[in-house]
Amino acid sequence: MVHAAPRRARPFGCLFNPPLCLRCATHNAKMSPFVSIPDSALLGDRPAQQKEGISMHTLFKRGLAALTLSAVFSLPALATNPISSPDTMILGDSIFALSGDIHENLEADLDENIDTYARSGCQLTGGNILCSRLYSVENQYARADKSGIRTVIFNGGGNDIQLNSCRPSLSACMPLLNDLENRIAALVQKMRNDGIEEIIFLGYYNAVGSAIDLHDINNYSMNYKAAAYPGMGVKFVDVRAAFAGKEAQYIISDGIHPTAAGSRVLADKILQALD
Repeated sequence: MVHAAPRRARPFGCLFNPPLCLRCATHNAKMSPFVSIPDSALLGDRPAQQKEGISMHTLFKRGLAALTLSAVFSLPALATNPISSPDTMILGDSIFALSGDIHENLEADLDENIDTYARSGCQLTGGNILCSRLYSVENQYARADKSGIRTVIFNGGGNDIQLNSCRPSLSACMPLLNDLENRIAALVQKMRNDGIEEIIFLGYYNAVGSAIDLHDINNYSMNYKAAAYPGMGVKFVDVRAAFAGKEAQYIISDGIHPTAAGSRVLADKILQALD
Protein backbone atom coordinates (compact mmCIF):
# COMPACT_ATOMS: atom_id res chain seq x y z
CA MET A 1 0.00 0.00 0.00
CA VAL A 2 1.32 3.41 -0.92
CA HIS A 3 0.81 6.01 1.74
CA ALA A 4 0.39 9.63 0.81
CA ALA A 5 3.06 11.92 2.10
CA PRO A 6 1.95 13.73 5.23
CA ARG A 7 0.75 17.29 4.63
CA ARG A 8 3.12 19.85 5.99
CA ALA A 9 1.45 22.76 7.70
CA ARG A 10 1.56 26.02 5.75
CA PRO A 11 3.51 28.69 7.64
CA PHE A 12 0.98 30.54 9.77
CA GLY A 13 0.21 34.03 8.57
CA CYS A 14 1.32 33.50 4.97
CA LEU A 15 -1.94 34.92 3.68
CA PHE A 16 -1.77 37.92 5.97
CA ASN A 17 1.93 38.71 6.31
CA PRO A 18 3.73 39.55 3.03
CA PRO A 19 7.28 38.69 4.25
CA LEU A 20 6.14 35.10 4.63
CA CYS A 21 5.03 34.81 0.98
CA LEU A 22 8.47 33.64 -0.13
CA ARG A 23 8.30 30.95 2.53
CA CYS A 24 4.87 29.95 1.19
CA ALA A 25 6.27 29.50 -2.29
CA THR A 26 9.09 27.37 -0.87
CA HIS A 27 6.65 25.35 1.19
CA ASN A 28 4.31 24.70 -1.75
CA ALA A 29 7.15 23.65 -4.03
CA LYS A 30 8.54 21.23 -1.45
CA MET A 31 5.10 19.65 -0.96
CA SER A 32 4.69 18.87 -4.67
CA PRO A 33 4.55 15.06 -5.18
CA PHE A 34 5.99 15.44 -8.68
CA VAL A 35 9.27 17.17 -8.10
CA SER A 36 11.86 17.43 -5.38
CA ILE A 37 13.61 20.78 -5.28
CA PRO A 38 16.39 21.53 -2.85
CA ASP A 39 16.15 24.56 -0.65
CA SER A 40 19.13 26.13 -2.38
CA ALA A 41 17.39 26.00 -5.76
CA LEU A 42 14.12 27.29 -4.36
CA LEU A 43 15.61 30.15 -2.45
CA GLY A 44 18.52 30.83 -4.79
CA ASP A 45 19.99 34.27 -4.59
CA ARG A 46 18.03 36.82 -2.65
CA PRO A 47 16.34 39.44 -4.83
CA ALA A 48 18.46 42.48 -5.57
CA GLN A 49 16.19 44.63 -3.43
CA GLN A 50 16.89 42.47 -0.40
CA LYS A 51 20.63 42.56 -1.12
CA GLU A 52 20.37 46.34 -0.96
CA GLY A 53 18.62 46.14 2.39
CA ILE A 54 15.01 46.62 1.18
CA SER A 55 12.75 43.96 2.65
CA MET A 56 9.77 42.37 0.92
CA HIS A 57 7.59 43.85 3.65
CA THR A 58 8.80 47.35 2.75
CA LEU A 59 8.11 46.75 -0.94
CA PHE A 60 4.61 45.56 -0.13
CA LYS A 61 3.90 48.64 1.97
CA ARG A 62 5.18 50.93 -0.77
CA GLY A 63 3.03 49.21 -3.38
CA LEU A 64 -0.04 49.45 -1.18
CA ALA A 65 0.61 53.13 -0.56
CA ALA A 66 0.95 53.76 -4.30
CA LEU A 67 -2.36 52.04 -5.00
CA THR A 68 -4.07 54.05 -2.26
CA LEU A 69 -2.75 57.35 -3.61
CA SER A 70 -3.80 56.39 -7.13
CA ALA A 71 -7.34 55.68 -5.95
CA VAL A 72 -7.54 58.91 -3.96
CA PHE A 73 -6.36 61.09 -6.84
CA SER A 74 -8.75 59.43 -9.28
CA LEU A 75 -11.85 60.17 -7.17
CA PRO A 76 -12.16 63.90 -7.91
CA ALA A 77 -12.25 63.22 -11.65
CA LEU A 78 -15.23 60.93 -11.17
CA ALA A 79 -17.03 63.24 -8.78
CA THR A 80 -16.67 66.35 -10.94
CA ASN A 81 -17.71 64.72 -14.22
CA PRO A 82 -20.84 66.76 -15.19
CA ILE A 83 -24.11 65.08 -16.22
CA SER A 84 -25.86 66.96 -19.01
CA SER A 85 -29.41 68.12 -18.32
CA PRO A 86 -32.24 66.96 -20.61
CA ASP A 87 -33.10 69.28 -23.49
CA THR A 88 -36.28 67.41 -24.50
CA MET A 89 -39.56 66.86 -22.69
CA ILE A 90 -42.67 64.77 -23.36
CA LEU A 91 -46.21 65.87 -22.47
CA GLY A 92 -49.42 63.99 -23.06
CA ASP A 93 -51.67 61.08 -22.25
CA SER A 94 -51.54 57.29 -21.99
CA ILE A 95 -50.27 56.80 -25.55
CA PHE A 96 -46.97 57.85 -23.98
CA ALA A 97 -47.54 57.01 -20.34
CA LEU A 98 -49.30 53.64 -20.08
CA SER A 99 -46.29 51.51 -21.00
CA GLY A 100 -43.60 54.17 -21.16
CA ASP A 101 -42.15 52.38 -24.20
CA ILE A 102 -42.01 55.44 -26.47
CA HIS A 103 -40.06 57.37 -23.85
CA GLU A 104 -37.65 54.48 -23.27
CA ASN A 105 -37.15 53.91 -27.00
CA LEU A 106 -36.36 57.57 -27.62
CA GLU A 107 -33.90 57.72 -24.73
CA ALA A 108 -32.13 54.59 -25.95
CA ASP A 109 -32.02 55.70 -29.60
CA LEU A 110 -30.86 59.24 -28.83
CA ASP A 111 -28.58 58.13 -25.97
CA GLU A 112 -29.81 60.94 -23.74
CA ASN A 113 -32.20 61.60 -20.87
CA ILE A 114 -35.66 62.92 -21.73
CA ASP A 115 -38.02 64.46 -19.20
CA THR A 116 -41.57 63.13 -19.33
CA TYR A 117 -44.67 64.53 -17.65
CA ALA A 118 -47.21 62.44 -19.58
CA ARG A 119 -49.92 60.72 -17.53
CA SER A 120 -52.53 58.13 -18.38
CA GLY A 121 -56.12 59.32 -18.69
CA CYS A 122 -55.24 63.01 -18.89
CA GLN A 123 -57.06 65.44 -21.11
CA LEU A 124 -55.65 68.42 -22.94
CA THR A 125 -57.73 70.63 -20.66
CA GLY A 126 -59.81 69.93 -17.58
CA GLY A 127 -59.89 66.67 -15.67
CA ASN A 128 -61.77 63.45 -15.06
CA ILE A 129 -61.96 60.58 -12.59
CA LEU A 130 -58.75 59.08 -14.01
CA CYS A 131 -56.66 62.24 -14.13
CA SER A 132 -57.02 65.47 -12.18
CA ARG A 133 -57.06 68.77 -14.06
CA LEU A 134 -53.76 69.47 -12.26
CA TYR A 135 -52.17 67.05 -14.71
CA SER A 136 -53.94 68.08 -17.90
CA VAL A 137 -51.51 68.54 -20.79
CA GLU A 138 -51.81 72.31 -20.38
CA ASN A 139 -50.83 72.02 -16.72
CA GLN A 140 -48.15 69.43 -17.38
CA TYR A 141 -46.39 72.13 -19.37
CA ALA A 142 -47.15 74.89 -16.85
CA ARG A 143 -45.72 72.82 -13.97
CA ALA A 144 -42.72 71.42 -15.88
CA ASP A 145 -39.12 72.44 -15.33
CA LYS A 146 -38.36 74.13 -18.64
CA SER A 147 -34.78 75.18 -17.95
CA GLY A 148 -32.56 73.99 -20.79
CA ILE A 149 -35.48 72.50 -22.75
CA ARG A 150 -35.37 73.15 -26.49
CA THR A 151 -37.68 70.38 -27.79
CA VAL A 152 -41.22 69.47 -26.72
CA ILE A 153 -42.93 66.30 -27.95
CA PHE A 154 -46.61 66.13 -27.05
CA ASN A 155 -50.11 64.98 -27.84
CA GLY A 156 -53.48 65.76 -26.33
CA GLY A 157 -57.21 65.93 -26.97
CA GLY A 158 -57.85 62.22 -27.38
CA ASN A 159 -59.39 61.79 -23.93
CA ASP A 160 -61.29 65.09 -24.23
CA ILE A 161 -63.08 63.64 -27.26
CA GLN A 162 -63.41 60.08 -26.01
CA LEU A 163 -65.01 61.14 -22.71
CA ASN A 164 -67.35 63.71 -24.24
CA SER A 165 -71.02 62.99 -24.87
CA CYS A 166 -70.79 64.54 -28.35
CA ARG A 167 -69.24 61.36 -29.76
CA PRO A 168 -69.69 59.75 -32.24
CA SER A 169 -71.24 62.68 -34.12
CA LEU A 170 -68.67 64.83 -35.90
CA SER A 171 -71.06 67.75 -36.20
CA ALA A 172 -71.94 67.57 -32.50
CA CYS A 173 -68.24 67.51 -31.60
CA MET A 174 -67.24 70.48 -33.78
CA PRO A 175 -67.42 73.03 -30.92
CA LEU A 176 -65.18 70.77 -28.83
CA LEU A 177 -62.73 70.25 -31.70
CA ASN A 178 -62.50 74.00 -32.33
CA ASP A 179 -61.91 74.68 -28.64
CA LEU A 180 -59.17 72.04 -28.50
CA GLU A 181 -57.39 73.55 -31.50
CA ASN A 182 -57.57 77.03 -29.98
CA ARG A 183 -56.07 75.70 -26.76
CA ILE A 184 -53.30 73.85 -28.60
CA ALA A 185 -52.46 77.05 -30.50
CA ALA A 186 -52.29 78.98 -27.21
CA LEU A 187 -50.09 76.27 -25.66
CA VAL A 188 -47.75 76.37 -28.65
CA GLN A 189 -47.47 80.15 -28.30
CA LYS A 190 -46.49 79.74 -24.64
CA MET A 191 -43.80 77.28 -25.69
CA ARG A 192 -42.48 79.78 -28.24
CA ASN A 193 -42.47 82.53 -25.62
CA ASP A 194 -40.43 80.24 -23.35
CA GLY A 195 -37.81 79.76 -26.03
CA ILE A 196 -38.76 76.24 -27.12
CA GLU A 197 -37.13 75.75 -30.52
CA GLU A 198 -38.71 72.53 -31.74
CA ILE A 199 -42.31 71.43 -31.17
CA ILE A 200 -43.61 68.04 -32.29
CA PHE A 201 -47.22 66.87 -32.05
CA LEU A 202 -47.74 63.11 -32.17
CA GLY A 203 -51.02 62.43 -33.96
CA TYR A 204 -53.52 59.71 -33.07
CA TYR A 205 -53.98 56.55 -35.13
CA ASN A 206 -57.51 55.27 -35.69
CA ALA A 207 -58.42 53.11 -32.72
CA VAL A 208 -60.45 49.91 -32.93
CA GLY A 209 -62.95 48.00 -30.79
CA SER A 210 -65.21 50.26 -28.76
CA ALA A 211 -63.40 53.32 -30.15
CA ILE A 212 -64.06 52.49 -33.79
CA ASP A 213 -66.92 55.00 -33.87
CA LEU A 214 -64.37 57.80 -33.40
CA HIS A 215 -62.82 57.38 -36.86
CA ASP A 216 -64.71 60.27 -38.48
CA ILE A 217 -63.86 62.61 -35.63
CA ASN A 218 -60.23 61.50 -35.49
CA ASN A 219 -59.71 61.74 -39.25
CA TYR A 220 -61.16 65.26 -39.30
CA SER A 221 -58.91 66.29 -36.40
CA MET A 222 -55.75 64.74 -37.89
CA ASN A 223 -56.43 66.22 -41.35
CA TYR A 224 -56.87 69.66 -39.78
CA LYS A 225 -53.57 69.32 -37.91
CA ALA A 226 -51.71 68.15 -41.02
CA ALA A 227 -52.88 71.29 -42.85
CA ALA A 228 -52.61 73.87 -40.06
CA TYR A 229 -49.69 72.91 -37.83
CA PRO A 230 -46.81 73.57 -40.26
CA GLY A 231 -47.97 77.19 -40.39
CA MET A 232 -47.76 77.28 -36.58
CA GLY A 233 -44.18 75.99 -36.67
CA VAL A 234 -45.28 72.63 -35.27
CA LYS A 235 -44.14 69.33 -36.75
CA PHE A 236 -47.19 67.11 -37.03
CA VAL A 237 -46.48 63.36 -36.97
CA ASP A 238 -49.30 61.57 -38.78
CA VAL A 239 -49.24 57.88 -37.83
CA ARG A 240 -52.55 56.70 -39.29
CA ALA A 241 -51.09 55.10 -42.42
CA ALA A 242 -48.43 53.26 -40.38
CA PHE A 243 -51.12 51.57 -38.25
CA ALA A 244 -53.72 50.95 -40.96
CA GLY A 245 -54.15 47.22 -41.54
CA LYS A 246 -51.77 46.36 -38.69
CA GLU A 247 -54.04 47.17 -35.78
CA ALA A 248 -53.88 43.62 -34.38
CA GLN A 249 -50.09 43.90 -34.23
CA TYR A 250 -49.81 47.50 -33.06
CA ILE A 251 -52.80 47.99 -30.72
CA ILE A 252 -53.46 46.06 -27.50
CA SER A 253 -56.75 44.34 -26.71
CA ASP A 254 -58.41 47.50 -25.34
CA GLY A 255 -58.44 48.83 -28.92
CA ILE A 256 -56.75 52.10 -27.96
CA HIS A 257 -53.21 51.80 -26.60
CA PRO A 258 -50.11 50.73 -28.52
CA THR A 259 -48.33 47.42 -28.09
CA ALA A 260 -44.56 47.36 -27.70
CA ALA A 261 -44.32 47.02 -31.49
CA GLY A 262 -46.75 49.89 -31.96
CA SER A 263 -44.77 52.08 -29.57
CA ARG A 264 -41.64 51.25 -31.56
CA VAL A 265 -43.34 52.52 -34.73
CA LEU A 266 -44.45 55.71 -32.95
CA ALA A 267 -40.95 56.33 -31.61
CA ASP A 268 -39.49 55.84 -35.10
CA LYS A 269 -41.94 58.38 -36.52
CA ILE A 270 -40.93 60.89 -33.86
CA LEU A 271 -37.24 60.25 -34.55
CA GLN A 272 -37.81 61.01 -38.22
CA ALA A 273 -39.32 64.38 -37.27
CA LEU A 274 -36.58 65.41 -34.84
CA ASP A 275 -33.86 67.77 -36.04
